Amino acid sequence: MTLFKIAIVMLLSLLGLQAQALSFNVPKMFIDSAIQKKFPINKYTLSIDKPTLSFRKELQKISLCGTWSNSLAKIQGDFCVNLKPVWNKGVGEVQISNLNIEKFNTQDGHELPSHVSQLLNTTILKLLDGKGIYHMPEMIGKHLENIEVDENSIKLIF
Repeated sequence: MTLFKIAIVMLLSLLGLQAQALSFNVPKMFIDSAIQKKFPINKYTLSIDKPTLSFRKELQKISLCGTWSNSLAKIQGDFCVNLKPVWNKGVGEVQISNLNIEKFNTQDGHELPSHVSQLLNTTILKLLDGKGIYHMPEMIGKHLENIEVDENSIKLIF
């Protein structure tokens, strides 16, 4: 029985060494599907909806664009933020992080009032930060080393 246990441990060690050189591409359509399920997001008088993603390999970032509306000020428009996907080992998922606002505009092209602009900047970043975009099986996710953004996928490197 002890020889069997030693053989199992050696086999698992070899598999562990091999796993470090593995990578897995998560296609954009899976990420798109996961993002669509999380929208619309509503907080107080702000609503964000209709998310679209574009992957930017050269920057290792993902652009998330969509629509926003403020029911109190009765205005709406479009927004885009760029984000860096990060691994959250505690919950076993790739999450949105390191958000930067690329644009905010109103539907009719007018400049936003300063109080609305300030509300959007702080609220949208808080609403999106930490949202999961891909959940991994626990056993696989414990060994994730890095995430790379490709043109049509994110590459998970073990």
